[in-house]
Amino acid sequence: MKRLTFRARVALWSVAVVTMAVTLFGAGAAWNLRRELVENVDQEIRDKATAFGDELGELNEQQRAPGPGQDASLFPAEDLPRFPYAEVRDGSRLLYRSPALGKMEVIPPEPRKQPNELVVQGHRVRFQVFRRGNITFALGQNLQAVDEALEGLLRSYLITLPLVVLAVGAGGWLVAGRAVAPIRTIIAQAEKISATDLHQRMPPPPAQDEIGRLTHVLNEMFDRLQRSFEQVTRFTSDASHELNTPLALIQAEVEDALKSESLTPEPRQLLSDLSEQCSRLSQIVDGLLLLSRADDRRLVLAQEPVDLVRLVRELMEDAEILAQPAELVLECELSDPVIVRGDRRLLARTVMNLIDNAIKHNQPHGRVTIAAAARNNEATLRIGNTGPGLAPEAAAHIFDRFYRGDFSHSNETPGHGLGLSIAREIARAHGGDVLLVHSDEKWTEFQLVLPQVDQLTS
Repeated sequence: MKRLTFRARVALWSVAVVTMAVTLFGAGAAWNLRRELVENVDQEIRDKATAFGDELGELNEQQRAPGPGQDASLFPAEDLPRFPYAEVRDGSRLLYRSPALGKMEVIPPEPRKQPNELVVQGHRVRFQVFRRGNITFALGQNLQAVDEALEGLLRSYLITLPLVVLAVGAGGWLVAGRAVAPIRTIIAQAEKISATDLHQRMPPPPAQDEIGRLTHVLNEMFDRLQRSFEQVTRFTSDASHELNTPLALIQAEVEDALKSESLTPEPRQLLSDLSEQCSRLSQIVDGLLLLSRADDRRLVLAQEPVDLVRLVRELMEDAEILAQPAELVLECELSDPVIVRGDRRLLARTVMNLIDNAIKHNQPHGRVTIAAAARNNEATLRIGNTGPGLAPEAAAHIFDRFYRGDFSHSNETPGHGLGLSIAREIARAHGGDVLLVHSDEKWTEFQLVLPQVDQLTS
């Protein structure tokens, strides 16, 4: 499941918080409105109770208080609409009950919380009980107006709440976008910084806030990394350069000693092994010197047109010699010239490293295929080989320096783990790259990609 971006999370949190706040505000407003409306209803009931009590008093003075079973005709007809919900008792004796109440008892036989609300003919009615001498009466008021007011308020909230949520979501999205814009700038700049571009820095933001502080800290960190990287690069370059001369002298001395006819077989074999190890050390030192120069962007490239097809054909003689012990078959799919611009010597080293890698990590009687093509201003050289292939964990590190997969740990497979690293650095110095495009238990294929030029002459 794809995780939400920081911008989306800010917008959603804004919507959630505002929705909760508006909902709580609406609930509070509805509760307060109902309380005020009910207080008004209670006041109306008390006002009516005063008039109702006065009329009961007049009836008592005229000896016309209604008895059991007497109807509403004892009250003036014009007063009946004023008291649609009324009940009068003398103790437990019912004196009067409004027709709308039917047989519903409104005055409770025992005291309880007042006022109370009852449902009369489908309407909620709020009642209050009053006493006037021995007479107890209850008056009620229909709460339909209160319910309608609350329903209107609810409809208003249901209409406005989605609009508020959309507005808050859009506002949160825009505000979050402005907030993360400096972070996006930092990310974009950081993605450009590599080992060959450690001199680049984050642009300082105009505001010296948390983002400004983060930018300052990152720039200081890159300063420290650049100093450390340059120190390591200088050490590698200097060490490689200093080792070249003594290794060359040792190699020369050993070769002179091997020319002596007085050597017995055992010392001759020892000197021969020593010469081989010196040659291997020289290759490693030369590779480290080239890599350190590439890291420090001091790799000097001759700029001349180079035909990759012709270059591969020139290297095939050496490749056939390397492939002969394992009886490998070399297959070339080379036709039209494929022209690139660069350093012919270094490009030959790159191609030879890839071919050598395909030969070393092959199987007996296997094959190596070399194919060149040009398309969309891009020159490609594909080099594939049969063999055990690469494990997934090895494929991720195959271009790391001195990395050798499990298949190359045996003494039968020579190498020092720098060939592919050197090939990739040379290709990148020419504006191209070396890629692992396929690897399984039967076939492994690398691809050299370089910018193409139109013609062989400069």
